[in-house]
Amino acid sequence: MSSDDEALDILTPSVTMLPVLTGLRASLSRLGDTKTKSAPRVWDNIDFEGTASAMARFALCEDGWVNGDIPPDDIAAANDIRHYLSVDLEIMSPDDLFEQFRALVEGAPLTREYRRIFNAPDVSRLLKDHMALGWGGFDVVQGNTVEQELIRRRRMFVDYFRHDFGWARLRAMELSRAAALLEKALYVEMVAPSDIFSRRQRVVGEALARFASWNAFARAALCARAFESIEEGVTCARQRITQDEAILQGLLEGPWKAINWPRVAP
Repeated sequence: MSSDDEALDILTPSVTMLPVLTGLRASLSRLGDTKTKSAPRVWDNIDFEGTASAMARFALCEDGWVNGDIPPDDIAAANDIRHYLSVDLEIMSPDDLFEQFRALVEGAPLTREYRRIFNAPDVSRLLKDHMALGWGGFDVVQGNTVEQELIRRRRMFVDYFRHDFGWARLRAMELSRAAALLEKALYVEMVAPSDIFSRRQRVVGEALARFASWNAFARAALCARAFESIEEGVTCARQRITQDEAILQGLLEGPWKAINWPRVAP
């Protein structure tokens, strides 16, 4: 055991959390059996548009688009996306879009939370330090049993996989969502492909640096969504893992199988 491990208070999974964690491990193993292709590329020859569009598919599946395919020239789909961008995200212009993109990619809300929990020496410190900003200001979590239980579940997740992966794995979901945001704006003609090229290049570049294949990207996205779904409770988390495994398996055997993962040549 390392000195770092000795300084940490490792939280053992509860009876209710253990099936979530073992179920995720089993799903990751099954996804690992699906092989995908990669191909060496020099930076200037990478298909950033196609790869970014493919990366967006899992996040688009979150919205109910099968295999991440938004039907072409679909008025209802366009109206739904415009409503989502303008009402839910308050995006009214390309500048608003790029600000939201930065919030996803640079703000990294999911991985920031994972790192905070990973680095805390013990749960009591998390409970003491964690504060949630609401309309009325800062409310300390102490005394809020729902928040306390959520923090414990998240710490159980982090500790269970502590020696398997770190916060960087969860970037797959943030990058997929950022790519999907660009795809939605492009679909409703808020932007042109040339307007978002550098941002597509940004998400693809980081993905290629962190993941070696579509398979690795899929397994990372599954971990991220599982960690996120803990907030909804253990039953919902188990259901989400099962559903997401099926979606990702479909992508690995379908759209992602049809496109090589660019492997940047040294």
